[in-house]
Amino acid sequence: MDEAFAHCDGSAKKFKKGLVPPDGGWGYMIAVGVGFTFMLGFGSSNAFGILFNNFFMEQGGASGLPLVIGVYNGALSIAGFLSGIALKKYSFRQVGLVGAGLFVLGDVMTIFVQKTYQLVFTFGVIRGAGFGVMIPVSFTAFNCYFTKKRTTMMSANQTMSSMASITFPMLVTYLLAEYGFRWTLILIMAVDLHLVFAMLVMHPVEWHLIKSDDPDAGTELTISHVKKLKRDSCDESVIKMLPGNRGEEFDVDTAERGKRHESLQKSVIKIIYDNIELDLLKDPRFVSTLVGLGFAFVSDVTYLAMEPMLLFSYGFSKIEVATCVMVGALADLVARLLLAVFTYFYVVDSRKLFFAGTCVTVVLRIALVSSGALWYVFVMTAVSGLVRCSVQVLFPLVLATAAPDKFPAALALHILFSGALMLMADPLIGVLYEATGSYVFCFLAMSFCCLICVVLWTIEYFVYRKSNK
Repeated sequence: MDEAFAHCDGSAKKFKKGLVPPDGGWGYMIAVGVGFTFMLGFGSSNAFGILFNNFFMEQGGASGLPLVIGVYNGALSIAGFLSGIALKKYSFRQVGLVGAGLFVLGDVMTIFVQKTYQLVFTFGVIRGAGFGVMIPVSFTAFNCYFTKKRTTMMSANQTMSSMASITFPMLVTYLLAEYGFRWTLILIMAVDLHLVFAMLVMHPVEWHLIKSDDPDAGTELTISHVKKLKRDSCDESVIKMLPGNRGEEFDVDTAERGKRHESLQKSVIKIIYDNIELDLLKDPRFVSTLVGLGFAFVSDVTYLAMEPMLLFSYGFSKIEVATCVMVGALADLVARLLLAVFTYFYVVDSRKLFFAGTCVTVVLRIALVSSGALWYVFVMTAVSGLVRCSVQVLFPLVLATAAPDKFPAALALHILFSGALMLMADPLIGVLYEATGSYVFCFLAMSFCCLICVVLWTIEYFVYRKSNK
């Protein structure tokens, strides 16, 4: 999801004549803050299966893992959407510190969990929401401070995030062996406190503007998400759909509570109405893209969380599982570098490449559960890491192609849809494991999610090819 936010563009804001973002200076502190945010956010999440394997085994099985992951990503998506709205009214640091506080609070509460449902709340809801709040803050601030050096600095941040995904599984394995489960959680919480620093450095860009050699510079500078709240009123037809008083007799207190509740409903609907362009859903091609991306994304995220549990069921040691996860992350990093070099010289169709990667992923999810041999699993994990790049890197480009003039609105719909889908699909995968007692059916379900994308886009291709002719 990180690449998606990096492509968001907002409305224009005018600065004083001759002033421009520093494209460096304090911007390097912003880059460090963004780097810390994604190193700690994605790094520890990538080692989730290793960290909580014994915990889930003590609870009687790993059926709760998909539930926690589904809630985590659902909370992340919804909080990310709301954070983007909050940035229109509050500063980077105000919103970011709320996110960092929630993230660390989730860490602290997770130290004391005894049951799966507690982990769902502490790690899934609280920690997931905290990370979701920090994602738009990080990339909005980053895009405000960098213009010419944006690609270079973003590449450096992506490399830092990938390196964390590679090293965290090994680090968590070492900490568990040396200090045990609870103390490992305490140490992770202590490391995550650096997120407070990461959000504190998110100064408003107006504090660090510099003079430009061009006297006309800075008069039409675009800043993501930094704009005033829309003042246009919500469509009256939407408001009229809300339930209101129908002549029932209430006492004064009940009537007042009813009015406040109705007012809250109207406010929530107005926020959604103002920030999501539902007209996009009238386009069948966009809906096909939205649904396909959502199911492919669910499969990818769930795979990362459940692969360590599968490997533990094969009888692998913690060091073998950590090494395997590290191999997959390293392959993903290599694929990203190769894709960057290739696309520098050649123009590629991002949708076709995403489709091809998803087709291969359907086979890989099935292939992984066909043998428990160590060398075979390592090979399948490495290939999966290479192919995974097509999903993580290309999905915002595919989304932009589907709605080139309304990308921020399309992204908001993707965030909400994929988040809701994870909240439904991942718990169902957990139920599937509970019913069968096997990870084979769970990975077949992940393969089926990718297959939905493949079938849907194939049907769309033939329907529109025929209509175009």
